[in-house]
Amino acid sequence: MQEQDQVPRITVERQVEWLRVQENANAALSQSLEDRLSTLPPIEARRLRPKLEAELNAIRDRMWEMAKPNLRVNGFNYEEYVETTEPFDEALDRTLWSLNSERVNWVGKVNNKRRTIPDQTAGVLEDMEVRRDGLTWAPSKEQEAELKQALEDAQKEVRTEDYPPPPRYGEVVDTFHKVIENLSELVETAPKQLERAERVHQVRDEISRLPV
Repeated sequence: MQEQDQVPRITVERQVEWLRVQENANAALSQSLEDRLSTLPPIEARRLRPKLEAELNAIRDRMWEMAKPNLRVNGFNYEEYVETTEPFDEALDRTLWSLNSERVNWVGKVNNKRRTIPDQTAGVLEDMEVRRDGLTWAPSKEQEAELKQALEDAQKEVRTEDYPPPPRYGEVVDTFHKVIENLSELVETAPKQLERAERVHQVRDEISRLPV
């Protein structure tokens, strides 16, 4: 025991700093496990996950238990610091460790899904695009040529004399001719009417300037 006390301990000012170190290390270990499982086939990964997680939790527990004799918190040996600050509740401690391990595991799973889900979604969308293109009908060159030839033949067969004139067709034609004649007459008489109006306006101005 005396030889163990002579070994320099790692000193931290507050327990929260040591807990943060534990949290970061646990997260790194869980992430390493997730990375390893992601390289395996999905069925194999699901089969091995419970066993590997249990082994990893046991390794972490032993690792942190072995670290306690090498740690000093706020001037106290770590095991003495815990005893002097609050009574130890083993059940609560195990519950907290279990919850923390579960949280770290979920963080690793979420991070893994963030890496894999986008690629899987992109693959599904690409497959849907391929299937949609396969279901979309597009005419072949032969079909396009046949459709074009049929359209040209139909246009050649259409003749004006094949369709009867609409109702009151003759009356509409006569009215159109009369409108054209009236417009032609207006074009001829408009300059004369304009010249006459200008003369009347000029005479009116001259009369208005005569002395009374």
